Amino acid sequence: MKKIASILIVFCLFSCGASKSGSELPGKRALKGTWEVTNISFIGAEGIYKAFLFDAADSACFKGSEWVFIPNNASGRFTTNVSNSSCSIVNYRIIWSFFESDNVKSFQFKYADERNRPQSKDKSGYRATINELAKTNMTITVPSTFEGKSFNVVMKFNKKSDNLNL
Repeated sequence: MKKIASILIVFCLFSCGASKSGSELPGKRALKGTWEVTNISFIGAEGIYKAFLFDAADSACFKGSEWVFIPNNASGRFTTNVSNSSCSIVNYRIIWSFFESDNVKSFQFKYADERNRPQSKDKSGYRATINELAKTNMTITVPSTFEGKSFNVVMKFNKKSDNLNL
């Protein structure tokens, strides 16, 4: 009888453990699909901001950009928007992942070649803080500087579809 009671107590301890906190990152599948950057804003001291994001293009060119995330191999791409004459089309393949440290949730990526191998020899990449991630929307904050002043670029994404066309 004591053995059965011990087994039941151990079972209860493991099955009634603390539930996962809401602060944990959702799985990669939350990003599956095609997304569009619908808004870009700046946070920092008052002034005029100029941001060249991800060593690819001016921040204005990212509004309306299309991002594709494929969770099963953590690959994807983004293509900038050409809604104004100062932007040219930029199309990059990426390898992406989530990162969490000290309760800060991040989205990170590196540029990749057609075989999904990192292009950078020094293994460098880009990281942005995830402010919100849901089934149909995501908001990230990208740290930036202009003329020696630090500020943040906030990018809001909306999911367009579950399509995964690279």
